[in-house]
Amino acid sequence: MKGFEKFILCIFSVIMIVLAVFFILVSTGMIQVGDLYAVAVNFLTAHKLWVLIIGAIVSILGLIGLFSSSDSSDESRSGLAIKNESGTVFLNRDTFESMIMSITKNYPELVAPKVEVSISEEGVKANVIAQILPDTVVPTLTAKLQDNIKNTVKKQTTIEIKEANVKIKGVYIEPQKKQQN
Repeated sequence: MKGFEKFILCIFSVIMIVLAVFFILVSTGMIQVGDLYAVAVNFLTAHKLWVLIIGAIVSILGLIGLFSSSDSSDESRSGLAIKNESGTVFLNRDTFESMIMSITKNYPELVAPKVEVSISEEGVKANVIAQILPDTVVPTLTAKLQDNIKNTVKKQTTIEIKEANVKIKGVYIEPQKKQQN
């Protein structure tokens, strides 16, 4: 169905481009609407059957495009399928995110980590977003974390993480507690 949806989108796009060019030409005075009106009426009355068929087809395609739903909720599209001799295993984005989150919890230097995973035809990309504690050596921490993410996910799933990005939002400063007298 995806190819058919692309076809409908292409038809719609071509119609919109033609209409946009037409309106630009009319508004700049390059085309006179009166002349076109007479030509259009003559054409439409002379070719009633073809105009009716084309109109019906475009209307049906428009209705199909309007009411068709994309299969984006399908688990296989938001994840990856691993086929083996016993069957197929689907790993969705949430699975990768929870795996990577469990890895980040082993790093006490990271404060309030958040994990985002994107899965595309190019591969799996992971983003870890967190604050760090003061006096953390960033290059050492991030290199260890990136290697650990790639190695652990590869070991657990046989899938290679294409990118393991670490985004440091800042240095976490613990709020000072009010002193009680």
